[in-house]
Amino acid sequence: MLVLFCVQLVIGGWLLLIATPRYKVFLKEQHGYLKIPFIAPLSLLLMDRLRLADHLSEPLSRVHQLMAGLHGSKTAVIRTKCFAANVLTVVIVVGVGSTLLSWVSESGAEMLLYGCCLIALLPFIFYKELAVRLQKKKRQMLLELPEMVNQIVLLVNAGETVQKALMRCVERRSNYHDSPLLAELAKAAQEIQMNVSFTKSMEDFNKRCGLQEVSLFTTTLLLNYKRGGDELVMSLKELSFSLWEKRKSLAKTLGEEASSKMVFPMVVIFMVVMVVVAAPAVLIMG
Repeated sequence: MLVLFCVQLVIGGWLLLIATPRYKVFLKEQHGYLKIPFIAPLSLLLMDRLRLADHLSEPLSRVHQLMAGLHGSKTAVIRTKCFAANVLTVVIVVGVGSTLLSWVSESGAEMLLYGCCLIALLPFIFYKELAVRLQKKKRQMLLELPEMVNQIVLLVNAGETVQKALMRCVERRSNYHDSPLLAELAKAAQEIQMNVSFTKSMEDFNKRCGLQEVSLFTTTLLLNYKRGGDELVMSLKELSFSLWEKRKSLAKTLGEEASSKMVFPMVVIFMVVMVVVAAPAVLIMG
């Protein structure tokens, strides 16, 4: 094991010296999205030399879809590359670490076997984390969308144009970056201020959100915003009603999930209470 560990260190260190200057610019630009930036150049070099993007095109395309939903289609390719580099970086760390533990522990090759099992599971763990993040983002968007539609209805009724109403929805919240829906809407509002057409801005907003309910909202706006007046307000009110129903359904689902997660802790607490209550009686009988 000592020989294997030394070989890993020598080869890894040599490749790292070669890779660091080559990917210096990429590391600087994507520093916040790379885990263990010190080892990331080695992962990027291995990805390019082994042509992992070609051999793993199908799994990476699934990751790309998740990244498009999380960060938008413009940066999805870069984020997918960072994701693959992160997985490979953790695989390298686990592989070297398990070899080191196999050498210093008495278990020998057993620790190396555990490390290999963990390495096989790592891509699925990283992918699952991405899927959960995207699901949470979409759920949060669905919870916020009915409220935003109501605000637009009120502003349009008060005489604002649709463009101004969208901008006011963003301006009224100083911490809109914490809201995925308003963050995407802020990008659309900025595009409108830069004289991008309203239709193009809304279509890009729809693509970045990747949610069916947002698609219904943007379609309703694009079909009726030129007409304005009562037709737009009535269409948005009908959409708002259906969105509130979906929000209620989602809130009910989230409540059921929260209650199901509490079952195991409650069982553990019940067992602890039973032990505390029964222990004195058992000791007295003894």
